[in-house]
Amino acid sequence: MRKQRMGEVLRAALRIVGYQAAFGFFGLMLTPSLLSLGSAIRIPLASLLIVAAGLLMFMDGANRGQRDCAASHTLDKLARKGAYTPSAAESAKRFSRLKGVLGPCAGVLPILPLAVYVAVTARPFVYTLQDLPPWLSAYASRPEISAPLQYLEHARTVATLTDYLRVAVRFVLFLYVGLFDVLSDAASIRFDRVSPLLALIMPAVHVVGYQLGPVFHARGVKLIEDAKRRPRKRLKKNARKGPGPGEKKRLI
Repeated sequence: MRKQRMGEVLRAALRIVGYQAAFGFFGLMLTPSLLSLGSAIRIPLASLLIVAAGLLMFMDGANRGQRDCAASHTLDKLARKGAYTPSAAESAKRFSRLKGVLGPCAGVLPILPLAVYVAVTARPFVYTLQDLPPWLSAYASRPEISAPLQYLEHARTVATLTDYLRVAVRFVLFLYVGLFDVLSDAASIRFDRVSPLLALIMPAVHVVGYQLGPVFHARGVKLIEDAKRRPRKRLKKNARKGPGPGEKKRLI
């Protein structure tokens, strides 16, 4: 039984990872074109993309919750009749609020520790001196110019673990880059600091959708019952009225 439940949680986690990777890919394709727009256009369009991704996650979670509720309802009905004993795999498909939380939590684990590490260890970029224009050599004797140049000549940039992990975190969260301006030093550090919170948004939306699964299931059952009740009401109403004049003539 525990293996089957862990399998359900693992499948949900893999769905979350797949969604996060897909959102990162689409963000990588669409966001660079948004960065060239003004803030008045860029931010609403980026927000629209994020809302669309959130709706997709919410619908997936609600669909899983509704499906698990239907499985629980069916198994409970069979158990009350005493005609069927569900297997461990079937029982693992029952609705469980804990399962709806554990799946997204496991799905965010591959990226959340990386985002936390980047948020804690991120530092401003270090720039090195590139080729100087020839006319600058005429001013190199001035202390206010020579001192910065000497500092930049000795500055060395080395790629750290944070820089490599930042690439993975930025790819997954690229959908949110459009909310920021062109990633300057300050904007880049700000994005790194909030990246753990951004990584939790979509899994949290999935959890909310799953928890509302019983509501959607009850609504679906009610719609089915209403659809079955309408023809019965129509038949009873017609039976009370009796056959119309045209129908009597046809019978004669």
